[in-house]
Amino acid sequence: MACIKSASRSALVAFAPDAPYLAAGTMAGAVDLSFSSTANLEIFKLDFQSDAHDLPVAGACPSAERFNRLSWGKPLGSASEEYALGLVAGGLGDGSIGIWNPLKMISSDDQNAAFVAKLEKHVGPVIIIPVLSSNLLASGADEGELCIWDLAKPSEPNHFPSLKVPRHLIRLAFNKN
Repeated sequence: MACIKSASRSALVAFAPDAPYLAAGTMAGAVDLSFSSTANLEIFKLDFQSDAHDLPVAGACPSAERFNRLSWGKPLGSASEEYALGLVAGGLGDGSIGIWNPLKMISSDDQNAAFVAKLEKHVGPVIIIPVLSSNLLASGADEGELCIWDLAKPSEPNHFPSLKVPRHLIRLAFNKN
């Protein structure tokens, strides 16, 4: 099978649910070809009409931490045009979750304008973030704890501590019914 398009990065990816874009966040624990220690979140346009081999970068912004997990959720139910492309959530190496507005990454020259929120509750690296469901976000961390976040009140997540014998979370999903 031949490569049609590429983006040479050590990154985790998440596809936009309803648009021709993908997000790429610098992967935690990986070394890139330039040996850089910086972390970035980039939005690439999936342009299959162009003859160029590399995917064009539609927008980018720095991140304080590298990514353990990346998820792109659909636009919120009552979202305005401001969130027409939904939200990108990243589980970061310091135990926090970063939330970005991909539309602002694409349409604004201000790299920091796309940053929406930093959610902090986990102790270890956040390893599981399923796709946003309506205004809810679920996160799991290395130590086995689970949080359900309501993005309308992100300072008060529902926190479910790990069992007496800590277990690693492997999968997490919302019931789609």
